[in-house]
Amino acid sequence: MRWVLLPLVLLALLAPRQECEVRTLVPLAAPQVAQTRAEIPFAVPPLRPGHPAAPLGTDRFGRDPRCLAPRALGRSLGLAAGTVLLGLLPGVLLGLWHGWGRLRLPPEVPTLLVLVLLLGRSSFRAVLVLGAALLTARLVGAQVAALRREPFMEGARALGGGPWHVWRTHLWPHLRHRAAAVVATVLGGVFLWLMELGALGFHDQPTLRVAFSDGFDPVPDITAIPLNADLGQLISFARWAWLDTPEGLLWPVALLTLLVLALKDLARWLETRH
Repeated sequence: MRWVLLPLVLLALLAPRQECEVRTLVPLAAPQVAQTRAEIPFAVPPLRPGHPAAPLGTDRFGRDPRCLAPRALGRSLGLAAGTVLLGLLPGVLLGLWHGWGRLRLPPEVPTLLVLVLLLGRSSFRAVLVLGAALLTARLVGAQVAALRREPFMEGARALGGGPWHVWRTHLWPHLRHRAAAVVATVLGGVFLWLMELGALGFHDQPTLRVAFSDGFDPVPDITAIPLNADLGQLISFARWAWLDTPEGLLWPVALLTLLVLALKDLARWLETRH
């Protein structure tokens, strides 16, 4: 399963750099117009998968998943990587403290939900960094606690080894070989949180509000278009229209699920190597 990571990263790297085109009407080719017997050579989005003008369908703004999904994947990968980099060092320090039994850590998911609900969307990235630090601390703390029970650690302390000696000689060599597995596990956790928070409507990217009217209703309808969305944000917006276009929810959920499963498999593989 871990080999799925390579095509996913390549898909993100090949994603369009420009924002996906918003189309209120999707133009049809001449043969398609003849087949549909339409007087106007346009189709009104959303289009379902298999439509001649959009093989993968479109969302309600006429945007193609071939543009939306890779861009959202790239944005999610960048967001997760930055989150883990910022939370790694604080997490290691907290993990050492936690491993020596001097700190109790709160559970990650309830803590993230409470903080986002209390602080709002402006705290989205800070909350993700805190979650990455807590998960890193829990993983490092569990390994430190296990190492403390090893005979060589008890012998080092009995011979008068100080904290720096114990860290440099005994703890760090063991933790260093497991660092890649810890990073992969934390990355998988961040992608899982993006899915959970996105389903609840939490993200940090702007939206474009558009008002439109069909001519029969004098009161315009107002809708929001997510810009530069990550996969969690796509889930947040697609969940309101999943009865009409379930595939709009399927693409981001499938990509996030593949990322989480692939990273978990990678973490297990890295752990067994040592």
